[in-house]
Amino acid sequence: MIKGLFWCLVVLFAQLALLRYVDRRVAAMPRLADAPPVEEEASPPPAGRLDA
Repeated sequence: MIKGLFWCLVVLFAQLALLRYVDRRVAAMPRLADAPPVEEEASPPPAGRLDA
């Protein structure tokens, strides 16, 4: 009986470790719903005289 309980706990902790590993891998992936960041292009300064 003790041996069966021991194996049950071993399998439980193995599943928890695998779930934690997969969760970290998924959390590191880029999300599909998020749009990629849009970089604004720098506009050139206006030509001519600048009044300040």
